[in-house]
Amino acid sequence: MAESRTPTHYTPRAPELELAELLVTWRNRVDPRRIHGVSQIRRRPGLTQLEVAKLTGVSREWYGKLENGHRADFSPAFLDRLALTFRLDPSERLTLFLLAIGKPPVPLSVPSEVAMSAVDQPMREMLDAQLPNPAYLSDIAWNIVAYNQPQIEWFPWIPQEPNLMRWAFLYPEAREQLVDWDRAWARPFLAQIRVALAKFPEEQGLLNLRDDILEGNQEAARLWADHEALEHPDGDVRRLRLPYHEGAEVPVRIMAMAPLRAMHMRFITLVPTTD
Repeated sequence: MAESRTPTHYTPRAPELELAELLVTWRNRVDPRRIHGVSQIRRRPGLTQLEVAKLTGVSREWYGKLENGHRADFSPAFLDRLALTFRLDPSERLTLFLLAIGKPPVPLSVPSEVAMSAVDQPMREMLDAQLPNPAYLSDIAWNIVAYNQPQIEWFPWIPQEPNLMRWAFLYPEAREQLVDWDRAWARPFLAQIRVALAKFPEEQGLLNLRDDILEGNQEAARLWADHEALEHPDGDVRRLRLPYHEGAEVPVRIMAMAPLRAMHMRFITLVPTTD
């Protein structure tokens, strides 16, 4: 008589345990060469818990408890930083939020129909014509709506956070990659937001952007109180320290233009320079 076998059954687990296993899986698959500020000498993919903690702005101990299945009070801002650090796709980001806080994330910044109408084939060809330099097109609220291949190679976070200003102020890795962050980047960025709001005071995307930055970054709130104003950065030279350049500092000249058929858009090319 054949030996009977007891059928196996899947035992449902608590969301925090399911989340813990996912966090370990996502952490271990990250390519460290795509993130500045972590060790580049690795035989295999993966980040350490300490590196994840640094990139998401929490302590090593606190993050370690998450991977051990402990419950915690997650903020949407922390989950957004975690999604970017792990380079999660939209379905994975949704899963992260549902398991962590039981509700879906707020949709990523959505460009207006007017902005998207400017992204036609001639505009894409214009972006590609900037090769080998990175180039992108952004809307009134700094949502990046189109870009060429060098742009995504230099800044691989764009699919996870398509808003330039939100990345610069709300993600710790930006402070590593934007050299002299407070003086050369944060101040002029905030000054540009101020001028944009003066031009378009009822633009909800800009109002939300300002509030998110000032509520999520105490240093930005302090700098905002200086009331600086800057219309555009055309011709400015600033420095970057990117994974693409293996952490070397690269000075770039910001060439800023606007298409006449959509003057509120920004066509930006980053040109490496020796200045």
